[in-house]
Amino acid sequence: MKKDMIFAPAMLLVAILLFLYRATGPAVHIAISVVGVLILSVYTSSTRKEWKAPALEISMRVFYGIALITGIVVKAINFSAPAIVHKACAALFVVLLVVLFVKKLVANKK
Repeated sequence: MKKDMIFAPAMLLVAILLFLYRATGPAVHIAISVVGVLILSVYTSSTRKEWKAPALEISMRVFYGIALITGIVVKAINFSAPAIVHKACAALFVVLLVVLFVKKLVANKK
């Protein structure tokens, strides 16, 4: 649970900063997303055996990956469809992050 108490707030901070694109700008947005990938990778490798809901854990990481890839595509070509997917996957990532964290908090209280 200690890892979750470090990871979830760190990733929520990353997500908030990523949603503030207009305030941070593209260079900072890219740097923050790389930090998010690093945090997510370290957390995944250290907690893989502890997953209680593997489908949700994997889905959360997939949504982050899709948001990252579509963000690169949006930057490469100006086309609105990947931008919509990028924003939707980013939002779904945050929702799953919060749901999984709350679920772990509730399970730990029992």
